[in-house]
Amino acid sequence: MGSVQHITSYGDIDWQKLWEQSRSRRSWKSKDADGWDRKASSYASRIHESSFAERFLGLLELDETMSVLDVGCGPGTLAIPLAAKVAGVTAIDYSRSMLELLELQATQSGITNIRTIHCAWEDDWSRRAIGTYDIVIASRSMNIENLAGALHKLIRHSHGAIHIAERIDPSPFDADAFTAIGRPFESGPDYIYTLNMLYKLGVHPRIDHIELDRELQFASMEQALNGYRWMFKDLRPEEERLLEKYLESRTIRTGPDGIVIRRDPPQRWALLSWTGSKR
Repeated sequence: MGSVQHITSYGDIDWQKLWEQSRSRRSWKSKDADGWDRKASSYASRIHESSFAERFLGLLELDETMSVLDVGCGPGTLAIPLAAKVAGVTAIDYSRSMLELLELQATQSGITNIRTIHCAWEDDWSRRAIGTYDIVIASRSMNIENLAGALHKLIRHSHGAIHIAERIDPSPFDADAFTAIGRPFESGPDYIYTLNMLYKLGVHPRIDHIELDRELQFASMEQALNGYRWMFKDLRPEEERLLEKYLESRTIRTGPDGIVIRRDPPQRWALLSWTGSKR
């Protein structure tokens, strides 16, 4: 048997190790760059329908002189609306397809103040000339093994505010849907790990909660199924039927405009914000 670590005080807790252990037990797996490339279009259409970006940006103090770094920018969920409010946005992601979608939307919208960089958390950011910014954002993009290293990178590349949006268990997943189709659900680590890691760095962030709508509108049951299928890998036909039955049980309204499904709890995210490395 391996040695047992005796914890006698808060300082004895290794939050990075706990983060890694919790990630290893979760019921879902992170997509690599190729996986996100394949899913970029479907993800973009789903995420742009969400009110998340509006609620996130409503909690930030922005002005037209600011520079912003958006880490794990995806298809431009935040970078596109941010560009209209600040001097410039540098958007980085390890999925080329995500960046291509962002660039296409920026071109179509006449946006010229977004710079994209194909870059991962693990890369040497200094060699990519990423620089430092008034605001650094990592929104729902820190599901990586070396969380401690990522936090240090955000701090090094900010000379102003830092904003991290992290999941609140079980978001973005619907744990009851897993139960309904007979699959176990282990959420994995959420924002509380990040908060404790920041605390050990001497950072005490403000915490805001972003809660999305409980009532989800879909044009049809098939669209609702598409809105849930992404949560699962390799759904079998019987699981598809059980998932549809579950969504029918959660349907609260039907009409000419489609169906409304109530989700409990709704998706919830924690926004951790602080200024540079101030304590």
